[in-house]
Amino acid sequence: MTRALQRTSRPRSLLVEIKRNSDRPWWWNHLDRDALGCELIHHPVVLEQGRPAGPLAPGFLEMCLGCWRALRLARSGGFDYIYTVESDWTTIVIAGLQTLLLQRNPRHVVLQFIMRERTSALISRLKYAFMRWCFSSVHAFTCSSRAEARYYAETFGLPPHRFPFVTLHTDPRLLALAGRSEEPFLLAAGRTLRDYPTLLEAARGLDFEVVIVAGRGSLDGRDIPPNVRLMYEMPLPDLLELMSRCMAVVLPLEDRRISIGQSVLFQAMAMGKPVVTTRVAGTEDYVEHGRTGLLVPPADVAALRDALRQVASDPDLRRKLGAAGRGQVQRHHLPDHYAREVIRAVS
Repeated sequence: MTRALQRTSRPRSLLVEIKRNSDRPWWWNHLDRDALGCELIHHPVVLEQGRPAGPLAPGFLEMCLGCWRALRLARSGGFDYIYTVESDWTTIVIAGLQTLLLQRNPRHVVLQFIMRERTSALISRLKYAFMRWCFSSVHAFTCSSRAEARYYAETFGLPPHRFPFVTLHTDPRLLALAGRSEEPFLLAAGRTLRDYPTLLEAARGLDFEVVIVAGRGSLDGRDIPPNVRLMYEMPLPDLLELMSRCMAVVLPLEDRRISIGQSVLFQAMAMGKPVVTTRVAGTEDYVEHGRTGLLVPPADVAALRDALRQVASDPDLRRKLGAAGRGQVQRHHLPDHYAREVIRAVS
């Protein structure tokens, strides 16, 4: 550890995560860290029970102490940046400590920042008011879509340059799953802000199967068409295996200002699967209609049904869209691409 903390001429960054163990992130071994031009060190705050759900949950105080120690390590070790992910308690505690102590160094960068949209409810307005104070010390929040970046800048009243758009990444190993034989079904997957009611109506009466992998209870009480098969809470390896066998992936999304759906989107594209998805903040930066996928308007049953029929009935179109999507992932959406974009955006 002493050697790792020795000062070098390259920028030094500390990645802080709350974890049940000290394992590094899945993408760590896919980075060419020597080529990044910076030194990156992983610092897990290990909690036996994992990430606490809130201030009253077991382990919350222990987590706060771990974040404080990480911040002290970053300062004493001469780190230029301290990274946290999304808007979890790690981000909130470290940002709050820096704000409270009037500190701006090391520079705090939040990767893949995302928060639920502000509503008119009192609790939502109070939450955003607190976050606006808390996040005033943050150097940069990388966002997964341009529209989302603009929304957060407006909502928090902070300069737009503090919300750089950085495209997301996916697992390079998925590229090897391309080219498997197709089976006659389309696949939809995911839980967050999915517009499954529109998909159910669009699938009604089609002459092929649509498989939906959703969160348990998310479709309770819905009238399920006979050609739709529901599956719940599928482990990721099983989902990826199922995805590798489908004709195409359908990604119906609610129209929100925050970005959603990119994990499934990039998994499908990496496998060379054509994607039919809603044109919303989370997809419009990544899918070019007719070239790397098919985009449909939000909550438009007729447009979605037409797109599903089109992609299911045209093997040449599927091959064209799938190949273009896979090529885009190879060129722009792997961990090395993401790391270089983050460094460029926050330096």
